[in-house]
Amino acid sequence: MKIAIIVGHSILKNGTCTSAKGEVLEYSYCKELAPIVQKYLKSKGHTVDVIVCPEREFTKASQEKTYKLGKVNGKGYDLVVELHLNAYNGTAKGTEVLYYSSKGKEYAQRVNDKLDDIFTDRGIKYRNDLYILTQTDPVSILVECFFCDSKEDYQRGDEAHEKDLIARKIAEGILNQDISSSYETESEGFKNGSYIGRRAKVTADVLNVRYDRGTQYDVIGKLKKGDVVLLNYCLNGWVSIEGYKGNKGLGYVSTDYLELI
Repeated sequence: MKIAIIVGHSILKNGTCTSAKGEVLEYSYCKELAPIVQKYLKSKGHTVDVIVCPEREFTKASQEKTYKLGKVNGKGYDLVVELHLNAYNGTAKGTEVLYYSSKGKEYAQRVNDKLDDIFTDRGIKYRNDLYILTQTDPVSILVECFFCDSKEDYQRGDEAHEKDLIARKIAEGILNQDISSSYETESEGFKNGSYIGRRAKVTADVLNVRYDRGTQYDVIGKLKKGDVVLLNYCLNGWVSIEGYKGNKGLGYVSTDYLELI
């Protein structure tokens, strides 16, 4: 399959960015996300191009349309995926994927079903007023990964391993298959990577739950031997667990004292 990954928005000649901003600038985030999505899709044998509008060339945002349509129409692409972050009022949150065609709806649903493992599910939405959906020759979808003006959302996507997970989820939805994380590296007992949906049993008599990864952080809870915890993400010997109010709304424990079940 030949796929185009488009970074939404641009930087105009006067330095103005046409994207939304909040906790993070939408354009900058998606510009970093796009090549990671590309990496995962290419790892499965697909041809993938990342399309970014030239910076400081356009004088108005409407020029983005001509540039992007010229890059994808008549070029033999099977699918166009445009990456965005949403924004509203600082309180809205979650992920949604937009579509126009019936085939686009299938892709949108699969990508949305993957991203809602991370963010609140806002569902897929039919749109007939967006040129990237209605005026492209290939099937197209527009992915609103999360709300860039939501602190809660951004805390789920601000670190490198979280951005990698978002990119992998998008790729998995596009291809309708699970993909092994290339971010994972071996560590004792656990691997760096996502453990969302997995559980582990405490093996220590008492295990401290800390505010963040490391013994330098405050203890915010204690677990006893035999307790079962719901895991989130492992990084360098520390795994985040559900049910606590530490950094990113999670607790953190050493993997030395956990046994996967």
